[in-house]
Amino acid sequence: MQKTIANLFGMPLILGNKVKYYTNEILYFEGDINYTWIHFKSGQSKIVAHTLLFIQQKTESENFTRISRKHLVNRKFIVEVGSDYVVLANKTVLPIARRRRRNFLLGE
Repeated sequence: MQKTIANLFGMPLILGNKVKYYTNEILYFEGDINYTWIHFKSGQSKIVAHTLLFIQQKTESENFTRISRKHLVNRKFIVEVGSDYVVLANKTVLPIARRRRRNFLLGE
């Protein structure tokens, strides 16, 4: 089976005029008022002038889940799930909000 760019890198997420990020390279997004930090699996981080809600809407069909007011995580990189936290592939521990916990644990 031939691999496509979408299979290798995930869908491109275009933010701003011409900046393209591939979803398979993104561990999680972290909201900061009207800006959002993008944390990559390479260890790098970039900030973009978009709200986390805007990015959540752009990544709706992808493998991202909102776990708190500040965090939108790529499910592909979750290696451990506790009762109120997730651990990502780079050992980052992020809290799961009480209001989002049930839906997250049920996979909704």
